[in-house]
Amino acid sequence: MAAATSSVDSQTGSGLSSNLRFLLRGLIVAAVVAFIMSLGNVNIGAIGQGLAYGLAGVTVYLTFRVLGFVDLTVDGAFPIGAATCAVLIVGGQSPEVAILAAFVTGALTGLATALIDIIFKIEGLLASIIVITGAYTVTLHIMGGKSNVPLLGEETLISRYSRDFRSWLVEQFGDQMRRQSTNLLEIILFGAIVIFVLVILYWFLRSEIGLAIRATGKNPQMVRATGLNHNLMIALGLMAANGLAGVSGALVAQQFGFADVSLGFGLIVRGLAAVIIGEVLLRPRSVGQFLVAATAGMLIFDISRAWIFSALDLPTTDIQFVSALVVLTALGAPTLYGRWKSYQQRHSN
Repeated sequence: MAAATSSVDSQTGSGLSSNLRFLLRGLIVAAVVAFIMSLGNVNIGAIGQGLAYGLAGVTVYLTFRVLGFVDLTVDGAFPIGAATCAVLIVGGQSPEVAILAAFVTGALTGLATALIDIIFKIEGLLASIIVITGAYTVTLHIMGGKSNVPLLGEETLISRYSRDFRSWLVEQFGDQMRRQSTNLLEIILFGAIVIFVLVILYWFLRSEIGLAIRATGKNPQMVRATGLNHNLMIALGLMAANGLAGVSGALVAQQFGFADVSLGFGLIVRGLAAVIIGEVLLRPRSVGQFLVAATAGMLIFDISRAWIFSALDLPTTDIQFVSALVVLTALGAPTLYGRWKSYQQRHSN
């Protein structure tokens, strides 16, 4: 009994130590990023944009890392979520209802990929390519055949509180804060939504169903042996993941003030970069840490891109090229570092 108690205490202490190290690394990374932003005169709007896209990074983490499913559906679920949100807001629905509906349509996009994989035995990569190809047309139909739905003059989460928040900010801190009021409001609102979603997702992944989904990605043979429905777990996992992509699309649509059929272009690569950036810099060890790391990775991605634009004074036409460079750096840096360490070891011996 004493030995068991000692073992539990040891595990608890190890968990606390891991969380403390993760927190310290997070604080160091945050300090470095803040210094780079101030040095490069990067607008804090990059933080709000990173938070809006953050859940898309979590989507990629869930599909690639948790499920072990090569899934590109995020490129289709994201614009479908944005289109759903924009159309409902224009139709008079509240932003909250529109975000929930975006989750549902994103989840249905993930379900489509799962069904193609399960029913037709088509590999996940090809199944998701089929879905995102069809999702383009679905998005157009949701938007009534238009490629763009503007939200100018409509009540969004941001516009609802914008005037009162700006007045309060100017009253408390002076007129110089007027220009940053919208950016600060986006950070507060999107930050609260992301934290709420991550808490719910953390609880879900530690529930019986969530543990079964995680086990499906780690050891599908064991899951089948225990009598669990492997295909059902894959379907639930893809629905949950791409539902988050739909929510992310809804937030981005409200931030940009429009939904566009091409909003999800290249998002899968961006999400992969976010996951790797978070893992390399924060070195997460638990599922909760991985969720935070994926979100933080997307934040760092957007801030890095904004810093490059500011430092080099590039035109907005170069945005995709800069994004490609940031992705290449994120994906290639760990490999180059590993080769450098191997080179040092060989020559030290």
